[in-house]
Amino acid sequence: MSNLFKLLFIALLSVSLPALCQETGKETGKETVFVNVNTEIERWQTSKYLTGSHFVYAVESDNLYKEQRISAWMQESKVGTIRWPGGTAVQYYHWDDLNGIPFKIDSWDPEYNSVAKSPDNFMDVDEYLAYTKKLNIEPMIGLNIRSGKKYGRDQDGLDEAKRLIEHVKSNGYKVKFWYIGNEGYAKGFSAKKYAQYIDMYASVLKSVDPDITIIGDWKFGPIKKQRYKQAINIAKQSQHLDVLEFHEKWGNEWGLETGTSISQWREEFPLYNGRLANYINDFHENMKLINKPEMRLSLNEWGLGNINGASKFDYGLIAADFLIEIFRNKVFQACYWNLNMGSGDSRILNTNKGKLVGLNPSASVFTLFASAMEKELLFIESSKRHVYGFSVKDPITSELQLYLINKSNEAVDVVIGFDDSLQGKKITISKESYVTPGILQKDKKVSYRPKQDKKVSLPAWSMNKLMVSVPSN
Repeated sequence: MSNLFKLLFIALLSVSLPALCQETGKETGKETVFVNVNTEIERWQTSKYLTGSHFVYAVESDNLYKEQRISAWMQESKVGTIRWPGGTAVQYYHWDDLNGIPFKIDSWDPEYNSVAKSPDNFMDVDEYLAYTKKLNIEPMIGLNIRSGKKYGRDQDGLDEAKRLIEHVKSNGYKVKFWYIGNEGYAKGFSAKKYAQYIDMYASVLKSVDPDITIIGDWKFGPIKKQRYKQAINIAKQSQHLDVLEFHEKWGNEWGLETGTSISQWREEFPLYNGRLANYINDFHENMKLINKPEMRLSLNEWGLGNINGASKFDYGLIAADFLIEIFRNKVFQACYWNLNMGSGDSRILNTNKGKLVGLNPSASVFTLFASAMEKELLFIESSKRHVYGFSVKDPITSELQLYLINKSNEAVDVVIGFDDSLQGKKITISKESYVTPGILQKDKKVSYRPKQDKKVSLPAWSMNKLMVSVPSN
């Protein structure tokens, strides 16, 4: 969409919407919001890797993943990739000598004297690959670069990495995604040193399989530490980096400036007041400037901190707010932190002593968003700041999906407007909503006559998916 078209589109919206709001709002007593969807200009195709997750190898017991409820949820949510052996765990693990201790204890430490846990209590690389193959999920494996640097054993680290990719290949697996270390800025790596290590390890991996994708990570914030500037330099300096991922959790103080309570989240329109989207867009602009336009951006450790006053339902709704930013910006991959570790309110699985109790409300949010992947992203405009989202079009069927959050304590009526391509046509809309206490509520399909207002009610504090179709007859 050209800048001129955008300005005209917004101008028309601002002129016509107020009068309509006054007229229609009287009918139901609800606030009326006008959302316009432009179906004629497609921005890009959303990735198939936006509902990814993590396995922290040391907390994923054998018995837990015999649970069909977990695999059923992953398939329904179209989980495209799972990061293994997890986040910081990758900086201490040794794939062919696992001890089941995820953090701070390293068997390469000369003073190491810990006792390894039973293999039944953790997920090794073969179990991981077998699980992802069974569910047709693209594996993503991490390399430990910290141990070699810290203990003066870089060559051992490189040999360990080569054994791993050779082991994977010899067992008939094709692993496309390989991530190099994790949050090196917290483990003694400068940006320059990290770029060097990316290339050291990538060269070894590519000597075995030259067609793999190399993933590194850094951060957007905090601003005072210039993490984002460092990230751009990493992308500039590395010869082998294909994807740079950024770790960001709403409600944590170590990233982009944000709130830590439910009341603060309710005043952000959109999440981070748009700063997250600004950084994503700026990254892509910077990649053009350094002649690396093919460099992709991922959010492979996004999630939520400890949010004061939030219920399990609230955690799910904030996750939905985050997913809006992921889907409507140019993001290649997104892996949620976390599946089975961390705060019991934010993770997907509700477990007790290694057994599944059930799925937390956040699980429903991923199911809701799943069908928006591998679709053509469209432009939308909303007349109210607390109702926003994105729209996608199926490239084969041309069916539209409109995702809207109602970030308000009152229900609203949304009147959906379309461009000329759908004017004068009958339209059918079905709705599915994430509502308290954390369930998906489905409404019946409604058919609208050509000149009838396409009005849909959105519950208070809800995430909504509207399926819009044009009957063939």
